[in-house]
Amino acid sequence: MNDRAAVCLLAGLLALSAAAHAQDRVLSAKSGQVDVKLFIPEETKVLRGLLIHAANYTMNPQDRWAELCRAMGWAHVALNIDRNANNRPTKLRQAMDEMLKQWAAEAGHPELPNLPLMGVGHSAGGMVTPTMLKTPERTVTSCVSCGWIADPKKTAPGTENIPMLFTIGAINDAFNMVPGVEGNFYPARLAGRPWALGFMWDAAHDFANSATLFVPWTVAVYNARVPADWDPLAGPPKLRDIRLEDGYLGDCTTWDTTWPTISRYAQFKGDISRTVWLPDQATAFVWRAFQSKGAPVVLQAAAEDGSARLGEYKPKAERGMMVNPGIAIVMEVSVAEGTAIRRVQFYEGDRLLGESAAAPWRFVWRDVKPGAHAVLATWEAADGKPGTTTPALVVVRGKAR
Repeated sequence: MNDRAAVCLLAGLLALSAAAHAQDRVLSAKSGQVDVKLFIPEETKVLRGLLIHAANYTMNPQDRWAELCRAMGWAHVALNIDRNANNRPTKLRQAMDEMLKQWAAEAGHPELPNLPLMGVGHSAGGMVTPTMLKTPERTVTSCVSCGWIADPKKTAPGTENIPMLFTIGAINDAFNMVPGVEGNFYPARLAGRPWALGFMWDAAHDFANSATLFVPWTVAVYNARVPADWDPLAGPPKLRDIRLEDGYLGDCTTWDTTWPTISRYAQFKGDISRTVWLPDQATAFVWRAFQSKGAPVVLQAAAEDGSARLGEYKPKAERGMMVNPGIAIVMEVSVAEGTAIRRVQFYEGDRLLGESAAAPWRFVWRDVKPGAHAVLATWEAADGKPGTTTPALVVVRGKAR
């Protein structure tokens, strides 16, 4: 082989190596009875958090959770175990810890065992909470859809200040979860727990639109608790305690309207036990939209190039869309017959994106950053009264697919 050929071959090998290195990584292993899969975004050199699904979820490196992790610099782990196995949370946690320690060396991410933990789950996936709470000092928050609301009198010491978000369907079915609102949630709030509840109208044991509330909640609580100057390579972070007075409250006595009441903690004048605690104003705006009942105005959205659009609003269904980077989002509302409105404002969380004062009530959102965005619209009726649509989740990929 001559020198020119050797140089070309070496360049080719280096290019292939770089291309391989640039790929997202999904590591997979079996530890005891547990299947463990770990997603690491290609762009993240040093990870800053670990999003956990424990049961009832199949790893997908192209879904909304992957894009949330990409935007936040987190890894994502999915744990699955036979539902008939005993002592499942303990086995899930042991398997996760074992594989994180092993992969820390193999994947070149020594920070993996140090990461703060955020949990998401649906139904049996509620096991994510006890799985994380083996180490409450590393647990940032947990979000569970259609899992029984914890009894605050039975939670382990050291977990009182951990923010928890529950979503359950308002239709009480065989799982009988609705009584937990009066029996457990309201007493927890009276005791000062930083807990929130999304009550899903016309839904039962459904995940429904939970992700739209889970995403801004998780990001806000993470930002409140994990110090920005923490070095993941130096060890686990010392999580900040939650200060209730820094947050917002949502009034459960108004949550069956089209404009549920939200307010800063210090400004609330009602019964504190009949409230949800919310970490910031952005999450409060999304919670208000999530709770909106019977709204005659519905948010619509589509990619400007026609590649994606929100599906029809259905109470039991998820409402979201994914688009490639660089594509504008056309936002509008549909208005029920007989409803008169005079202004619409479009939001990402509490950030006003734009507004419209005339039909077709349209705004084009440009330069949308990669990540998962909870969006909504508020309207002003002809008589001046406000209302809010239910929210949706617009996910912008970090790289085109």
